[in-house]
Amino acid sequence: MSRSLETSSLKRKRPEVDPLGLVDAERAILNAIKSKKYLGIWVRDIKHETKLTDHVVNKSLKSLLTMKLIKEVVNIQYKGKKHYMAVEFEPSKEISGGVWYVDGNLDKELIDVLKQLCLRCIRVQKVATIERVHEDLKKQ
Repeated sequence: MSRSLETSSLKRKRPEVDPLGLVDAERAILNAIKSKKYLGIWVRDIKHETKLTDHVVNKSLKSLLTMKLIKEVVNIQYKGKKHYMAVEFEPSKEISGGVWYVDGNLDKELIDVLKQLCLRCIRVQKVATIERVHEDLKKQ
């Protein structure tokens, strides 16, 4: 009889231990976020892809943020919508705005400096074309 108990215990599946200690919902959300790489993903898209409830998604996102596995990023096109990205990725220029934006805000200092440089080029040239202003800016 002990032999049948040994074989039945061997047939039971052992639970897989997640190295990060994530539950299934957190793992599904993390995989959905990582699949978007440097583009990030909107909360609503996470809910749609994972088919999880609002409460579970919000709780899991909070947990993943606390564990520093994901980060919230500012999408300059949709500032009111929360986007998430895995910490190992940097936002693309389409998301962050490139050199024109700093921390999701328009870099007004850079724009003012460029505006002054353009005006100076135009004053010096008197009759300026965009190509000549561009060439002068590249030289500086």
